[in-house]
Amino acid sequence: MLVSGPLTLETAREASLTEISAEHNVSIIDLAGVTSVDSSALGVLMQWSRQHAGKLEFTNIPESLRSLADLYDVSAMLAIAAPENSTH
Repeated sequence: MLVSGPLTLETAREASLTEISAEHNVSIIDLAGVTSVDSSALGVLMQWSRQHAGKLEFTNIPESLRSLADLYDVSAMLAIAAPENSTH
């Protein structure tokens, strides 16, 4: 599934209504099209993770979302790893 546009307080409610579960054959969520995020984005990703019966993988995670996940200490919970070419 490809997510695009802002994933912020203004769009989080609508995004959270998107059901992501094993029955929908979604196992990878591509965030390459996400243009801006705030902490609401983490809530949406956590909700999608809880809905999914199996492993849910997030790809092309914007750096700003990685930073928020690190700040709130939820990177491991969402399986958000540092990019492979990271310098930290």
